[in-house]
Amino acid sequence: MASGATAEDALISTIWITSQLATDQRAALEQLLFFNENQHRVRGGILQSIDTYGVPEIYERDGALAIRVGAIDGVQSLFAVSADGRPRGVAVFVRLARNRIVVLHLGVEPHHHAGRDANSSVLMRLMHEVRSAAQCTRGVDRIELVYKNRPAMHAHA
Repeated sequence: MASGATAEDALISTIWITSQLATDQRAALEQLLFFNENQHRVRGGILQSIDTYGVPEIYERDGALAIRVGAIDGVQSLFAVSADGRPRGVAVFVRLARNRIVVLHLGVEPHHHAGRDANSSVLMRLMHEVRSAAQCTRGVDRIELVYKNRPAMHAHA
């Protein structure tokens, strides 16, 4: 690690965001999405999302892993993936109305050695990519995050 670089810097510099996840990463994705030790922090939001939109399910599509939620069409996922191909974070979202994208589920791998900032950085990278997708989608001007009780984020701010 370079002088002054932190464990967080090293982790983030090796992460890329993709919509494709190799099928051999199913166990890691299940751990991230369903058995994440940080779920207790957003339990209310998880339950609200499941009650409102349905249960997330991992499945294979076109030779890669994908996530569907209930009977909702058009659900998309972005994965924060490390150099070894392992998912370190996931954002599951859908365009539910002409003007809004709803983030249905988020998961970030706990990083005990790198601290909470590494988790936040992975989460922020995922949300930045969701926002970029919203900005490229005609008519979308809001992003709603089910896990938080705050107003929608504006996509073009």
